[in-house]
Amino acid sequence: MSALAKRVFWAVTILSVALLACVALWLFCTNDPWPTGWMASNTFFASYASPIKSLDPASAYYVHESAILDNVVEAPLDYDYLARPYRLIPRLLTAIPEPRYFAADGTELPGDPPADAVARVEYLLTLQPDLQYQPHPCFVKQADGSPEYWGEGRGTVPAKVKSPQDYPLLATRTLQAMDFKVGLTRLCDPRLAAPIFANVSSFISGMEECSQAIREQLQQLEQESLGSPGMAMEALPDYRSIPLAGLQVLDERRFKIILSRKYPQALYWLAMHFFAPTPWEALAFYHDERNAQAGFTYKNWAVGTGPFLFQEVNLNRQIVLQRNPNYRRASLAAVTGSEQPALERVLFYHERESIPNWIKFNQGYYDTSGVPADMLEVATTFAPNGELNLSTDMSKKGIMMHSNVMPISYYFGFNMLDQVVGGLQPAQKALRQAIAIAIDYQEFIDIFRNGQGVPANCIIPPGIFGAVDQNPVVSQRDAQTGRLTPLPLERAKELLAQAGYPNGIDASGRPLTLYLDHASAGMSAFKAQFQWLKGKFAALGIHLEERPTDLNRWREKIMIGNWQLIFNKGWVADYPDPENFLFLFYSDNGVVRSQMRGANFVNYDSSAFDQLFRQLETMPNTPEREQLIEKACTVLQQDAPCCWGFHPSSVILSHSWLKNYRPHDMSYSTLQYLTVDVLERQSLVRQWNKPRIGPVAAVLITAAVLAGAAILTGGRRSIRRDIP
Repeated sequence: MSALAKRVFWAVTILSVALLACVALWLFCTNDPWPTGWMASNTFFASYASPIKSLDPASAYYVHESAILDNVVEAPLDYDYLARPYRLIPRLLTAIPEPRYFAADGTELPGDPPADAVARVEYLLTLQPDLQYQPHPCFVKQADGSPEYWGEGRGTVPAKVKSPQDYPLLATRTLQAMDFKVGLTRLCDPRLAAPIFANVSSFISGMEECSQAIREQLQQLEQESLGSPGMAMEALPDYRSIPLAGLQVLDERRFKIILSRKYPQALYWLAMHFFAPTPWEALAFYHDERNAQAGFTYKNWAVGTGPFLFQEVNLNRQIVLQRNPNYRRASLAAVTGSEQPALERVLFYHERESIPNWIKFNQGYYDTSGVPADMLEVATTFAPNGELNLSTDMSKKGIMMHSNVMPISYYFGFNMLDQVVGGLQPAQKALRQAIAIAIDYQEFIDIFRNGQGVPANCIIPPGIFGAVDQNPVVSQRDAQTGRLTPLPLERAKELLAQAGYPNGIDASGRPLTLYLDHASAGMSAFKAQFQWLKGKFAALGIHLEERPTDLNRWREKIMIGNWQLIFNKGWVADYPDPENFLFLFYSDNGVVRSQMRGANFVNYDSSAFDQLFRQLETMPNTPEREQLIEKACTVLQQDAPCCWGFHPSSVILSHSWLKNYRPHDMSYSTLQYLTVDVLERQSLVRQWNKPRIGPVAAVLITAAVLAGAAILTGGRRSIRRDIP
């Protein structure tokens, strides 16, 4: 080959390589944030913003924790995924259990007896046959039945093991009634601080006695461990043997739950993860010192019968759920056509800020998303009738919007133990009513929530049986339009004068000063809201001051009742029943009276309300119950222990490739119903994230052309050579 031919060959080669590099950039350059191949699989991508405190069924309480945990563990009952209003269905049981009522002398009471005649209630729960736990090393046994995590003498867990699923041996076993005994007994362990203990222990027989028995066993175990090497682990009581009168195991598939009084809402408890089964083998596995030293605890690695299992748990980064190969449910097939989940895995990423989450959703890297407040105008638009619709740009991308009023109540609370704003005397009621009129929550919703929410008329949200549609203390209905409008400020001033504060002036001739206690110092959103709130009080001549403190101190003040006003205290429905909201004002649930075991944060104490609550508490949803609820709400409206605040609206967006998606406000075990059209997602994500390789390609090709030209000319520097 001649020298010229060689130069041509190398010039063409360099140019070809540059062109191939450009093509490779076009084909393979990506901003995909997920592991290679996951976007091309049936994987659901979601996020969580708040830190996770626990994924233990006994203690996990927050919504974002339930959204993860409830897809790993299962409760005996669940909610129908499609039915509205919400309807309970069996999940682990053969049927929804029916109550049997007994009198104090043991006589069975027929029909639906009055609550005061009932001294004992029994629910018989029968498990479906052959329900299997997820594969897990805790179920691996030696020939003698003892655990076989790694075998004797294997030492510590290898560093490469990042999940129990990485252990060399995995096994399973059938769900048994004893697992529910273990799970319910754990709620009595004071170390776990189960958030529902105070409520359920007042109904389920023997829970207080069980809690005391656990304390005694813990003391004994701790004494036995003193001075013993290798006993540094926290004591593990044998929950199987500790007596609990409220749960009787009959055989492997049947057990009874026993209540000390009538409470039909107990069925809703059976749809909560607090009542999920807990296999004793799992607790023993995590109590093994080698496994604990490897970072595995039941708090973050629960073992369940649910559609998914924990594959990766890194609370500060991401949590990955993998499909449970042992999962089979006929109820799932009724919705999706298959008894197994379609999703291969679910990734929950800790996205601390809303804007990065929003950007990734618009790029297609999250399958669903809420709408940040400052993006609502971009994502939505209002129709002439005031209805919220998706914006044109979003609709063109195939994005769908799901909007509804959530079963959540936010309220402005008065400490009913306070000498100024508390009490049930007429003057004290008038003061609170005046403030309730002045605080225009529709204005608050419009300013701070972009219109996403509805003002509350009482504590019960719309969509829950018994919700009232007006609060005559603060609003009136327009005779022509039928819409509610706030009462005029003059009415608030009249009430203020009746309270002994004409124009906001107290008996000493000075403006009345009230104090808002909070732990939100430094939060810009709160600063703006406080200034708005301060202006509403000023319109009555009342001076509002804030008393900020840190979170621990604020909780202490709530516990002892050393506060005056609280702002936007919230309550999320545990189940769709009015009792779950009205119990917030039952006197025995007062935070101070119950020493923080109740949820009556404002310490409201009204014999009239208590009497109505006790009547309606255990009733089915009948017209009679609805009348009692209306009377109870009237008492609350007149006494005004709160300004009733608002119920927020939820706006969730989902991509067109996500199938069977329907937000559910009561059940979080919904991932089993979802599937992804992977080809559609890949196509649209590629279209929305085309790499901008123009500048890079220009540089590569220019460099290649120059290099080729230099080769063809033999690398001569003609200018320098011609200089004399």
